[in-house]
Amino acid sequence: MTDLAAGTRLGAFEVGDLLGEGGIGKVYRARDTKLDREVALKVLPPAFTADPDRLARFEREAKVLASLNHHNIGSIYGLEDSGDVRALVLELIEGPTLADRIAQGPIPVEAAVGIASQIAEAMEAAHEQGVVHRDLKPANVKLRPDGTVKVLDFGLAKALQPDVSNPAVSASPTVSLTAAATQMGMVIGTAAYMAPEQAKGHVVDRRADIWAFGCLLYEMLTGRRVFDSRDVSEVLAAVILKDPDLSSLPTDVPPAVRSLLARCLVKDPKDRLRDIGEARLALREAREGGTAVADHPVGPPRATPAQSAWRGPVLATVGMLAAAAVAGVTVWLLTRPDPPRVARFDLSADGDAALAVTNTQNDLAITPDGGSVIYLAGTSGVTSSALTVRALGDLVGRPLEGTVAPVAFGPFVSPDGAWIGFANGRDRVLQKVSLLGGPAITICELPGERLAGASWGADDTIVFGTMTAGAGSDGLGLFRVPAAGGMPEAISETDEGVNHAWPEWLPDGRHALFTSLSGDLETAEVAVLDTETGEISALVPGGFAPRYVETGHLVFAASGSLRAVGFNPDRLEVTTTPVPVVEHVMTKNSGAAMYAVAADGSLVYATGASPTGRQVTLVWVDRDGREEALGAPATGYRSVELSPEEGGGWRSMRSTATATMTCGSGICGGARSPA
Repeated sequence: MTDLAAGTRLGAFEVGDLLGEGGIGKVYRARDTKLDREVALKVLPPAFTADPDRLARFEREAKVLASLNHHNIGSIYGLEDSGDVRALVLELIEGPTLADRIAQGPIPVEAAVGIASQIAEAMEAAHEQGVVHRDLKPANVKLRPDGTVKVLDFGLAKALQPDVSNPAVSASPTVSLTAAATQMGMVIGTAAYMAPEQAKGHVVDRRADIWAFGCLLYEMLTGRRVFDSRDVSEVLAAVILKDPDLSSLPTDVPPAVRSLLARCLVKDPKDRLRDIGEARLALREAREGGTAVADHPVGPPRATPAQSAWRGPVLATVGMLAAAAVAGVTVWLLTRPDPPRVARFDLSADGDAALAVTNTQNDLAITPDGGSVIYLAGTSGVTSSALTVRALGDLVGRPLEGTVAPVAFGPFVSPDGAWIGFANGRDRVLQKVSLLGGPAITICELPGERLAGASWGADDTIVFGTMTAGAGSDGLGLFRVPAAGGMPEAISETDEGVNHAWPEWLPDGRHALFTSLSGDLETAEVAVLDTETGEISALVPGGFAPRYVETGHLVFAASGSLRAVGFNPDRLEVTTTPVPVVEHVMTKNSGAAMYAVAADGSLVYATGASPTGRQVTLVWVDRDGREEALGAPATGYRSVELSPEEGGGWRSMRSTATATMTCGSGICGGARSPA
């Protein structure tokens, strides 16, 4: 690594003593000569700065991390580039690390709970911004002399990882230690604090941080690691295979804290504590001497098998009325044993930008934690629209910078909540943008004319559908592409006139739900695709736009409403009869439905007039607006085309007429003959 002598100048910074060294770089004390303050400089290793692609990605990530502003998080002031040296400019935090303190022996329960509470506050603030630490360990926690706890190096593990789409990385025999560990000689996410899914090399989310938090709390109370060995491979094997031994905890540890530790250190992330905010509340109750956590374990209570089979999921639901741009929050059960709780807010309050609705897309998404809604907003229709992020507690939405210039459609969210994928309708490409804003990054070109749904998998693979405009077009199947970018791969085959659209990954990362469309929505069906074999199995006739809920339910649209049915993702079988969930949900003739489901069970949906089930009448409309019925039966027409005759004429058409579908009181489509 680069060695800097005391007195060296890096731009406006005068380098002082070396403070420490790790896999990410060397840290020096320095003085900011412009602002006359002490800072820390983390100098990045040459092997890292020599890789332009990784360095550019690191700089983008650093911008996101610099947005974190919390008294328990070490601040990033900026990036300094001086010659061949690249350094992060960080807040200088005096005091020992938590690792230094643990080396002196176990920390008394009261002090350990106090430290853990501040760590939880820092993690909660970061998770709310979609930032996952990925390398939480005692060495990344500083204890200031005034008692303030500071968490360092948020997200730097992710920022330092190389592009996982690189074939050399994918083929690495040590990919389970992460590709960055192989290429930089270190383990990203120190082994003793890695969650099992992280140790296996899987893509991680905030639940990996919750595991690491449990490891820290255990180590503070006992003075030793949950899993410890001199051999890294033995530690990783223990993390993956062995259960934590909580019998070593001191006898004076309150039951609430024991319960919290047990929920944090669950190997299966689906059963682990899902929100670090719950840990903060549990620790506060422990400090106050409460017993609520002991009586009611942290996290969702486990129902009996009979209750689980019938009661179904509890979903926090956000509804949006597209016509009046009004949204509400509802908590519901599939069997509706209790009246719903409702709160409302007005989307039209977003300055001059209100909810915009396209003809074919699902323009709503929700972050995995259910905390923010992403929707299309515009000042004069969708042609001047932008994707907008609105936290449920905010009064206004925040347009995403990278989606303002292009016409952005069909948002979908990465599993860690850090990225928003969307279709750039102007350039016909699939793109992504950080949840916090910034430049849009192109993933791939769209094989069809428009996006027909997309789902971002846990392994950073995106499955998506596309459609061509007009009736009678060749059928299009589903495609997949790495989120890092690449060439789309076709993964399903269709017959002529059939479209596969609106896909949704199942948890196993191999199977995907989707909608098969071959005409109007009455003939649609929900099906499941084996992406390895190409085998397709029909699941729900008449349903479309499916979403999977981790409680073991499949939610889908039908006849202008949302319905839910029990679903076994292992056997790929529907297990119950459908029940209604939400009525009057906006659906579209493309098979899109204006709703999305978060990982925590939150549901966002738009209500309004739906073309589903609407009787459409074909009429001629002349240039003066006079209508003449064609005599065709009223039904759910999706589009109109005019058939040319030989010699350039038009069969059964007057040269001044337009064939139009009339939907209710408004014209919803048409085809013009030549003048």
